Amino acid sequence: MHEAWPTDWAWALPDTDAPLESLSLASTRPPELRAWLTALPADDPLTSAARLTRLLDELTRLPLDTRHRLALLEDIRPRVHCLTPSLQSPYLGAPLSLTAPSRQAADPVADLFDGLARAYQRVAAALLATTPEPARRQAAATALQRALDALSQQLWQHWLLYTPARAGLWWRLHRLYAVADALALQTLAVADPEASGQQSSVHLAYTRALLVASAQPQQLRPPALLALFRAAGQWGRWLPLRARPLEGGFDVALDQDRGPVPAGDPVRDGPRWRHFDTRPLARALIDGGGDPGRPFSSLLRAHLRAVWSVPRGRAAPRRAGRETVRVVLGLNGAHACLDQPARAHNAEPVYCQDRGQQGCGLLWHGPAPRGLRVGAVLAVADTDGGPWRVGEIRWLARAAEGVRAGVQWLPGEVRPVRISHGYGDTLPTPALLVPAADGADTLLVPTAGFAAGARVTVWEGPPRLVRLGARVAGSADACRYRLRRE
Repeated sequence: MHEAWPTDWAWALPDTDAPLESLSLASTRPPELRAWLTALPADDPLTSAARLTRLLDELTRLPLDTRHRLALLEDIRPRVHCLTPSLQSPYLGAPLSLTAPSRQAADPVADLFDGLARAYQRVAAALLATTPEPARRQAAATALQRALDALSQQLWQHWLLYTPARAGLWWRLHRLYAVADALALQTLAVADPEASGQQSSVHLAYTRALLVASAQPQQLRPPALLALFRAAGQWGRWLPLRARPLEGGFDVALDQDRGPVPAGDPVRDGPRWRHFDTRPLARALIDGGGDPGRPFSSLLRAHLRAVWSVPRGRAAPRRAGRETVRVVLGLNGAHACLDQPARAHNAEPVYCQDRGQQGCGLLWHGPAPRGLRVGAVLAVADTDGGPWRVGEIRWLARAAEGVRAGVQWLPGEVRPVRISHGYGDTLPTPALLVPAADGADTLLVPTAGFAAGARVTVWEGPPRLVRLGARVAGSADACRYRLRRE
């Protein structure tokens, strides 16, 4: 590592391509560029994205006055943000096995923000090549914040798709922050029309990525990720990054290509480490904090309190497995497996990568079933006819060989029951009763048609009347409620 790290400018872009004499698609005159941007076909986002990506690449290679380049980028950036939702719509709620049109729309988003980050990065490098006066420092802080925001948008794209980050993405993010921190630019406020409150900073752009990464985004569905990503852009105001280690919280290696990790032992110390504590944010969520413009769901709030209060890894070891198991997806299917275990169920063979007392890791080779999503209920059994075990999918990840899923077992004593609204006013519906040692039993029911406070009849032996209490977990398919006896 260079001795002058992080101000050795190794983060600045190398001039590997020959410089250009002019842009091929648009003009460098601001009024004409704005007219060109306005004329991009709104009904053809892929074509618009391809043209914008080419424009950003050429603008990075074109010799220009630095202030002029920054002004042009400030006109281009809002168009990129405006175009992004149209490009993302084909895959935001798509199955994990993306269709060809969805894949075709996913790559341009990453390319757009990569081009935007590189262009702003060149501006920052030029502004900071010599000791800048105050106005140039402010412009450099703006360029660095914009570059960090663009890299964070790329990370968010990976989280939405349950894919690992591109190689070098975290390294670039850390390096940009380290340069800003070394030059005391990280806390300078910059105007940003794309940010909540119309204002941001290098610190806020950087901590947004750290917060979302520390919240185990692979366990969240796209709507929850969107809510978290929006709110995290401002939560960094209450998240100091410290150079000295903390007890608990998370550690960040500024010279490594990876995101934050739970604070560990041995202590990670030195100028290339930063440390942050999410526990104050977790406590604030208990008091009702969140995104004031878009209130958080109770499930997302509970998830964040859990992962930010006690950051930890897997509690129990798992043994590697190389066998195929039978899997039945869905609450109704899991109920049927427990209710009639000897019956021939419509199970599919799935590769089991590892298993332990708390759960297992599964791999779907090839196309994944449509019902495979975070929070889905499933039943798993060995192919030799062993007993069925019911669990919930806790996280998902796309991989080259297929789709990986982490399953957390429900207690082994879970029982299949049927429930009706009120005093048996509706036809019985399959549900799962999850006993607890402390008597705080929960009921896993279909999401549609049931809510906290509802009175239901449980059909298991003599029918009994109960009320659904607080919701403790859930997804688009099934939710778990605490039971309150009538």
